[in-house]
Amino acid sequence: MVKETLEVLNLWWKEKKVSKELAKPYKRHVFKKLLCLIEYRQIVILSGLRRVGKTTLLYQLIEFLLEKVNATKILYFNFDKRVEELIKILNAYQEITGENWKKEKIYCFLDEISKLKDWASQLKLIYDAFPNIKFVISSSSSVALEAEAIKNLTGRYFLVNIMPLSFREYLEIKEKKEFIEKPELWKEELRKELSLYLIRSFPEIVTWQNEFLIKDYLRSMIIDKIIKEDLPEKFKNVNKELLLNLLEIFYTNPGMILDYESISKKFRISKKTLLQHIFFLEFSYLIRRIRNFRPSIFASSRKLQKVYPWWWTLAYCYTSNYDKIMENLVASIVDAKYYWRKDGKEIDFLLVKEKNIILVEVKNKPEVPKNELQSIKYFLAKYKAKEIILIYNGEESEEKIKDKKIKFVPLWKWLLE
Repeated sequence: MVKETLEVLNLWWKEKKVSKELAKPYKRHVFKKLLCLIEYRQIVILSGLRRVGKTTLLYQLIEFLLEKVNATKILYFNFDKRVEELIKILNAYQEITGENWKKEKIYCFLDEISKLKDWASQLKLIYDAFPNIKFVISSSSSVALEAEAIKNLTGRYFLVNIMPLSFREYLEIKEKKEFIEKPELWKEELRKELSLYLIRSFPEIVTWQNEFLIKDYLRSMIIDKIIKEDLPEKFKNVNKELLLNLLEIFYTNPGMILDYESISKKFRISKKTLLQHIFFLEFSYLIRRIRNFRPSIFASSRKLQKVYPWWWTLAYCYTSNYDKIMENLVASIVDAKYYWRKDGKEIDFLLVKEKNIILVEVKNKPEVPKNELQSIKYFLAKYKAKEIILIYNGEESEEKIKDKKIKFVPLWKWLLE
C-alpha cells in the first residue's frame, strides 16, 4: 500500500515534471529564501496555518530541483494521505526507484509530518546517520512542532513560518503591479483593493467574488478541518464543541481580555480543561495570546492576556466589526507578542527586540485628535521607545511628541512597506 501511495504522489518519477496545478506559476516571496536553504545540510521546516500554500511551495521546490537532478532522486510523501514510519517509506521508495537512499544524494519532502507519532526522533535518527539526505518538511501545527524541533533537532533545522498572503503578494497575483510601483498614483484604487484583500488573504480565494462562499471556505476548509479532524487525531480528550464555542467568543471580539474564571464558569469546566483547549487552538494556528508588557523589568504579566484570531481573515466568519478587524490585522502582520496597559492607559502593541521598543497604535480613523495620544505621552514620560508608529486611515505625516516623532502611516501604505 505504501508503494501505491508513493507512485501516486510522485508522478514525476515517470513524467519528469510537476503539473502546473500542483506547482502553481506564481512564486511567493518566501520561495527565494527556501531556494537558499535547500543548499544547506539542515532540515527545512515549513510551518503555518492550513491553506496558506505550504504544499504548493514544496511542489515548486521539487519543480526547481527537477531541472538539476534526476527525477527519482526526489521523494515526496504526504502524511495527510497516509501515516507510515519513515524507514518504511524510504525502503518502499528504494524498491520502486532503485535509488539507494542510504548512499545516494536524495531530496526528501515530507508534508504534514506532525501527524506521524515521534516524527522528530525518527527524523533525527535518519538525519544523523545519513548526511546524504536533504529533508524539507511541513506541518500545520505550531507550539508542539517548535517544541519537538527544539527538543530533538537542535542545530539541525531552519524553521520558516509561512504566512497567508501579504498585501503585496495579493496584488501581484491579481496582476496589479502598477499599484505597487507607483502607489501614490493609485492610492484610491489601493484602498479599494485593501477592502477586498481583508477577506481574501489565502491563495485559493484571491479572485473569488462571492463572500458567502469565501466564509464557507474559511469555516469548512480551515476551522472545521482543524477542530474536527486535525486536533482529535493528534490529542486525546478533545472537546470539539468546546473548541467551537471558544472560537466563537474569541473571534466575535478580537483583542478581548482573557478572563479564565468567567469562561470556566460559563461552560462549567475546570480551568485546567480550559487552558488545555486554549493550547489546542494555539497549537493549530487558530489563536494567539499577547501579554501585558512591563518595560521597567522587561517582563510580561500573566494577567490581562489578550486573545486574537491568529489571522484576521478568519475573524470575518464571526464579526464585521472593522475596528477590531483592523487591530487584528496589525497584530497578525507584526506577529504581536505584547501590548501595554497601566493606570487606564493602553497601547495596542509593543514590538520588542534586544531591549528596543517600538510602539504601534491602530486607529480606524482618517484623523486622530490630540487627546487620543495621551497613552503614548504617558508611556514616553516613564519609559523609552525607539520608534512610534500610528497606523490609521488618513495621509502619511509626522508629529513630534516628547522629543520623539510619531509616524502617521495609512494602513494600505504600511501593508505595502
